[in-house]
Amino acid sequence: MNRISKISVLGIFLLFFSITAGTVVQAEVGVTDDSILVGCSNSFSGPLVYPGTQLVNNGLEGYFGYVNDRGGIHGRKIVTQYYDDGYKPQNAVGNTKRLVEQDNVFAIVSSQGTGPVMATVKYLTQNKVPLIFPFQGVPISGQKTIFTSFTPYPNQSELVVTWLVKIKGFKRIGILYQDDKYGHTFRDPAKKTLAKFGLKLVAAESYKRGAKDLSAQVAKLHKANLDACLLVATPPPGAAFLKEAHKQGWKDTKIISSGPLTDEKYINLSGGVGEGIWGLSLWPDPVNSNDPAVVEYREIMEKYGKDRDKTPNRYSLYGYYYAKLFVAGLQRAGRNLTRESYIAALEGIKGWENGITPPVSFSATDHLAQNSGFMVEVQKGVFRPISGWITLKNGVLTPLK
Repeated sequence: MNRISKISVLGIFLLFFSITAGTVVQAEVGVTDDSILVGCSNSFSGPLVYPGTQLVNNGLEGYFGYVNDRGGIHGRKIVTQYYDDGYKPQNAVGNTKRLVEQDNVFAIVSSQGTGPVMATVKYLTQNKVPLIFPFQGVPISGQKTIFTSFTPYPNQSELVVTWLVKIKGFKRIGILYQDDKYGHTFRDPAKKTLAKFGLKLVAAESYKRGAKDLSAQVAKLHKANLDACLLVATPPPGAAFLKEAHKQGWKDTKIISSGPLTDEKYINLSGGVGEGIWGLSLWPDPVNSNDPAVVEYREIMEKYGKDRDKTPNRYSLYGYYYAKLFVAGLQRAGRNLTRESYIAALEGIKGWENGITPPVSFSATDHLAQNSGFMVEVQKGVFRPISGWITLKNGVLTPLK
């Protein structure tokens, strides 16, 4: 082979190597020819262990298993990695960094808990890692890489207080809240909403995360002679509050559950003393609903769910629902999947009919999946609807079809 031929062969080799290397460099993190790796930090221990395990094991894993069994998305299976943070923000940060820097996930999907999730937002945003449908309700706006899930806590607070005042005619409203960002995002909007009606919070009592004895708070709230008491807590202290309120003879004050308390598991924890409680539900009855989409959820969870306890509940329904919406984005993004193309695909979803909640729409400036709910009451141990789907438009209660 002469000198010119050697140079030509070498040039072709180098050109091929550079093209191949370029392809490798440009490949998206967490995406291979046959898989998409996602994960999250969640509560597999601690006060939110039941919501966390149900959300992930039966909700996310149930729907992802169903999708993978049918060939995945554009030929790719969804692969998952999860770590336990025990509802501790510092653990969530460490877990999230591990997912991003060691596991190289494509996105963080449905991490849980206000404190843990909010502790990771800055890191994920700086590293341009999508945070998709976290299970928490503190508003997060203006971030291109974040899509939020259910009705934000301030909106829930405003919606419930408006309903209590305008529909039920209540004037003496109080609150028990967890003394952190989770509790404050209910308390402060409640104050502002009541002020619009010329009212104020008659009583407000807080508790520290993990508290077990709430007798003093219950006594003070009872003494205030309230029409309604908003209950902003995680399930264990929420159940402790119900037991203590029952013990102290609460009869004339309506207790209003919120957030993770509007589920029958919480009522069961209270020992059956929750009859008559009201709450704002974001999900149809997972056990008794005959809506086709909820029936499908139960069937898929039963076949593909990974938890030993496959009793239908709103936490696994949440995981199932948002796994389904996450996959809808993957389908729209196509085979050439990148983080940017995925975000663009989600932003292009308009009027997504799902049979579980009102239709979902996103845009470049609106990454919130839901801003509605319906009022429920515990009747024979089950949360039953006492209103249709409602939302607020310019502060006015508005029914949704």
